[in-house]
Amino acid sequence: MLKNLVSDLAAFSRIAIFGFGKEGRSFYDFALKYLPNATLCIVDKNTPQDIEESEKVVFFSGDDYLKGLEKVDLVIKSPGVSLYNLGIKYDAYNFSSTTELFIKHFKKQIIGVTGTKGKSTLVTIIDQLLKNAKQETVLCGNIGTPAFDIVQEITPTTRVVMELSSHQLLNIKHSPHIAILTNLFEEHLDYYKDLQEYYDAKFNILHFQNENDILIVNLQEPYKELNASLFQTKSVYNVFEHTLKYDVTFDVKQGFIHKSSLQILEKLVELLKIDKETYLKTIKEFKTLPHRLEYVDTIEGVIYINDSISTIPEATMEAVKILKNVESLILGGFDRGIHYDSLVEYLLESDIQNIVLFSDTGKKIFESLSKSDKNLNIFYVTSLSQAVEKVHQITESGIALFSPAASSFNEYKNFMQRGDEFKSLVIDYKQQEEK
Repeated sequence: MLKNLVSDLAAFSRIAIFGFGKEGRSFYDFALKYLPNATLCIVDKNTPQDIEESEKVVFFSGDDYLKGLEKVDLVIKSPGVSLYNLGIKYDAYNFSSTTELFIKHFKKQIIGVTGTKGKSTLVTIIDQLLKNAKQETVLCGNIGTPAFDIVQEITPTTRVVMELSSHQLLNIKHSPHIAILTNLFEEHLDYYKDLQEYYDAKFNILHFQNENDILIVNLQEPYKELNASLFQTKSVYNVFEHTLKYDVTFDVKQGFIHKSSLQILEKLVELLKIDKETYLKTIKEFKTLPHRLEYVDTIEGVIYINDSISTIPEATMEAVKILKNVESLILGGFDRGIHYDSLVEYLLESDIQNIVLFSDTGKKIFESLSKSDKNLNIFYVTSLSQAVEKVHQITESGIALFSPAASSFNEYKNFMQRGDEFKSLVIDYKQQEEK
């Protein structure tokens, strides 16, 4: 498969790497090793500081960096680059991506996972499940390891577990052999021209499957109707109504696996013929990933939970339902035009005693909640630091949950940096209490 991938790319003499982030650098390293005759054009507004220009490596940067796209016969686009925001049509150049090329050449070995939420947790469990079953497996994709970083590790018997974001799936023309679609919610409206384009990107994980491929979904009927014809050409397993076979319990320090993920895992175990003992061992040993209903600490009987990964209202509502004993909730972040009506309605009907809001969306939610006749303890503050301070002052028992229901990009590099700050603030209060 690697040989075919190299042969495919060797047909191009000048290749642009459009966007020099993690995936762009991954392709650059790959090309240096396997494509010695190609000229690489790095097309990025910022000039790379750790690479020197040469006869075979050319930079296009600054205000006119997009002109570099006109100088090549293939463009490898990084997922972080939004063509819609740049006003570029996909057919304007010969675009491809590392995701498309990787799936094209390793399709039969790939278990691909996408969805608005739950992708990283699910691929991590699947990878560990396969390892516990003594199968050869590698984990790559949106979870942090670019696919082109692991091509040399793949043998004919390797299973590739791949997390796929909508940005990676947009415009691809190949789908993995086993595709898993966890859920669909309103998201990333700052990247796409509309919600339908976002949904279409997600559906590409199954769009190019054939009758020999497998699709596992956890979707209610309205989402299927968005592109119903796609669900008729392959083996489809919709586990939305599936009753769990195995009783699995979790505690707040271990973390939680959502029921929908367990439904998908049980179907995957059945299809891959993995025994019950291996499955239960994997689930019982699983520890939640950072920033996903992550236990931080307990201060004077109050349990602090970091759910910074929550960037949409539905994720926050699910977090509250799973935890069940949330006394105080911190919300707020970057306003991407997502609707918050359902979250406001949910909060008005919930038993949450204190709601502390900050940042752009926090202000919008605060204004909506303030219109209610219900006697609520709601507070608007200007920063996460002030939000944690307020929660520390007013929470007497139960759980203090940070589940912002919004992106972090107006104040933080990403949700991880935001979650790390929350944890640091909580730990500071813990240390103060111990003095």
